[in-house]
Amino acid sequence: MAEEKKTPKASKPEKKVEKKPEKKATANKPNVLGKIKQFFKDVKAETKKIVWNTWPNTVKDTGVVLMVTVIIGAGVWISDVVFRQLIELIYSIADKGGAEAAMIMLQNLTTLL
Repeated sequence: MAEEKKTPKASKPEKKVEKKPEKKATANKPNVLGKIKQFFKDVKAETKKIVWNTWPNTVKDTGVVLMVTVIIGAGVWISDVVFRQLIELIYSIADKGGAEAAMIMLQNLTTLL
C-alpha cells in the first residue's frame, strides 16, 4: 500500500515576543535585616490566623487526656503486679528445691508470651 504523505498544516504566524531586559546582578549582599524583618511580619500574620480552642473545650480535652492516662497507668500497674507475683512464685518454687519445676514453669510461661 502506498503511504500517504501528510501535508503540514498551515501554521499561525509567530508572534514577536519582546524580551525584557535582564536585571543586572548587583554586587551587594542580600539585605539580611530586611529578610529578618519580613520573617517576623510573616510570623505575626500567621499567628493571627490561628483558631484557639474555647476554655470549655480545653477543659474537656484535658479531662479526656487525664482519664486515658489514668486508665493506661492502671493497666500497666496491674500487669506489673501480676508478673511480679508470677516471678516470686517461680523463685519460691526454685528455693524449695524444685529448680526443675521452676524451669518448666518458666519455659511454659515464655511460650505463652
